[in-house]
Amino acid sequence: MSTAPLLEARDLTIETPGGRALVRELTLHMGRERVAVVGRNGVGKSTLLDVLAGRQEAVRGRVVRRGRHLLVPQQLADDHEPADLAGERQRRRLETARAARPDLLLLDEPTQDLDAGNITWLVDWISRWHEGLLVVSHDRRVLRTFDQFFVVAESGCHHVAGSFDDLMAELEREREDSERRYLGALNRLVAREEHSAALRRRRQRKKNVGRIRELERCPARIKLNDKRSYKQESQGKRRVLQETRIGAARDGVKASRRALSVELPLELALPQLPEAPAAPVLICESVTAQAGARTLFRDLSLEMGRDRLAVCGPNGSGKTTLLEVALGLRLPVSGRARCDTSRAGYIAQGAANWCLDDSVVEVLATELQVTSPDSLAQVLRAHRFPLALAGRALSTLSPGERVRAALICLTRRRPAPELLVLDEPTQHLDFAGLAALEAVLAAWPAGLLVVSHDREFLDAIGLSRTLEL
Repeated sequence: MSTAPLLEARDLTIETPGGRALVRELTLHMGRERVAVVGRNGVGKSTLLDVLAGRQEAVRGRVVRRGRHLLVPQQLADDHEPADLAGERQRRRLETARAARPDLLLLDEPTQDLDAGNITWLVDWISRWHEGLLVVSHDRRVLRTFDQFFVVAESGCHHVAGSFDDLMAELEREREDSERRYLGALNRLVAREEHSAALRRRRQRKKNVGRIRELERCPARIKLNDKRSYKQESQGKRRVLQETRIGAARDGVKASRRALSVELPLELALPQLPEAPAAPVLICESVTAQAGARTLFRDLSLEMGRDRLAVCGPNGSGKTTLLEVALGLRLPVSGRARCDTSRAGYIAQGAANWCLDDSVVEVLATELQVTSPDSLAQVLRAHRFPLALAGRALSTLSPGERVRAALICLTRRRPAPELLVLDEPTQHLDFAGLAALEAVLAAWPAGLLVVSHDREFLDAIGLSRTLEL
């Protein structure tokens, strides 16, 4: 006799408040399996979990739940809450959920705000969880405990069985297909624009014939000029704008298509640095920093040039504060810090210092003088940056996408920064983006000063020293 599933979704369709479809006609059944929900930032994973848990209604379809279900949603970000308190609060939420022993446990980004020690604790107990488990996560340490994955994507949702490495290979194939579909859509747009332009030229020829006949009838010249002036001016402006847009779209499509087949190697997309100057980029001399009455670190000395250093430690130990002191963004309680900011590039957590109205393409073209469509497309492809996001304002991207876009801009800066300072660059980053970020930083020819809880990431990018706070 078969056991009824704990969770059933039938013909489920989910949309954003603006009407954009996230999930279409999804049908799934889940018992006491362990399944990880994965997908690119912004595709609707959290929304799907909310609908399955009954916190949000679907546009169409129905969800049937059996047994006891418990959802631990994402924590709302609080920029004013210290990292150690946010991490403690997240651990308490997870401990409460584990103790409740529901038949089906749903976790949305459970590693959020956890430091390395607490992530190890989380991975240990979810790997031994014997009830139903549905987890949304980008964290590779969590995902490696699963062998069943549910992929949420714009092209449709599907199931992947196998190891995490099998999942990554599948997602890479899908990424290539997605880029080709995007270019196909651009090709169709250009074709429509060119068709419209041909119709406008045909109408213009007819108008020219009409003018000749009008001249043959010899109307008063002033009347004829009055009749023409407004139309000529407005139509001329509109024609120039349309032709400019068509030309730019056509150039972008051609360049992107060429970049798909002839890809710029990552090494060529990164700068060639001259011989290192003798002076370091930044120096901290016996600096002490505090948070309120608590001392974060005392009499710390640090010198950085083109070497590579990881800053590690539990939440609240002062990692971000150290970066801010070293860069001159925050004064120490005692000691002295100096930084040659012209030789350094900085990306804050979530690239908060890169919330610009310009897109990555506009920054590259206007500020960094990368104006050739071919060069722009090849740089984006070399960094594995989605072409569909390249034209969006940096402020509208997800934090993870913005980190990657900011890094592309820094790698093209001239002169190139001799030291990249990155604060938790993997936070909010999906693992396809994480793989691309690792490749760039591993090949980066200059210095790195990186704060991260992810030891696997730090090993992958080849950091030679570690500072534990």
